[in-house]
Amino acid sequence: MDDPTRRTVTEHLQRAELMFDLGRVPDARAEVDAALRVDPLDPDANAMAAACAVADHDPDEALVYAGAALAHKPEHRRAMIMRGYALADAGRDQEALQAAASLLDLDRTSWLNHIHYALITRRAGAAQPALDAAWNAVNLAPDQPRTHLALAAIAEDLGMDDLARRSRQAAADLEPAGADPVADGRAGSKLGFDLAARLPPAQVPPEARRAPRRWVDADGDDAHWREKIYGPGFFRGALGRSVLLGLAVVFAVPALLGSQIAPGPRLFFAAVAVAAWVGWFTVLRRHRRPE
Repeated sequence: MDDPTRRTVTEHLQRAELMFDLGRVPDARAEVDAALRVDPLDPDANAMAAACAVADHDPDEALVYAGAALAHKPEHRRAMIMRGYALADAGRDQEALQAAASLLDLDRTSWLNHIHYALITRRAGAAQPALDAAWNAVNLAPDQPRTHLALAAIAEDLGMDDLARRSRQAAADLEPAGADPVADGRAGSKLGFDLAARLPPAQVPPEARRAPRRWVDADGDDAHWREKIYGPGFFRGALGRSVLLGLAVVFAVPALLGSQIAPGPRLFFAAVAVAAWVGWFTVLRRHRRPE
């Protein structure tokens, strides 16, 4: 006999959305897991699981769930969006750019798609396409505060402070007094905005609320202390970055000052130093990319 208290996939996902809106990602994930036990192939449940994984800084898991959703519904918009963010978070920039482009191929008239294209491509390091897409979103929906907030976030990230200030003011002018920017656009915010950590918390849609992640000052009581030190890859953690910087300094000194060293070894030391500097700078830049 069926259990009358057993919830359907839809009911679990409704509860998951509510928990996600409140910033309670672990509770949302528990509801999503329950939905997947009812139907492991449900595209909406898998896409929501991908959103939870992105919020929890686990792009590899997000890609698995997004892929499962897209396998059963190739144009599932949330799954496509989450796949783009996950690829960018995983450092797979070219694939992230392709995933973002697929959103515009899906519907170029959607200001939501232009926002996600902008934010994903910016996270993947493409500044000008991101800025262009943010402007397109504003032009498509100038009455939507979220288009101006997206433009402000990207402009601020690019150091265009005047544009960021004017865009934030435009969003504020459009927002009714006392309104909740997240709740007012709840159907759209479910698609996974990422308006950058510098936005005021009340203006950040739920799927953008990644918990701040530190790679230094790990606490021994922290279950993730190893990840903070070693990172998702050795050279992406605090220890690995220190090793790269140390190698750059150690090999640069004899390359620059070792006048008594033969030209061949000095060139070798210089090559190692340059490679270490480039690696350190690249990892540091990715480490400082806004969440």
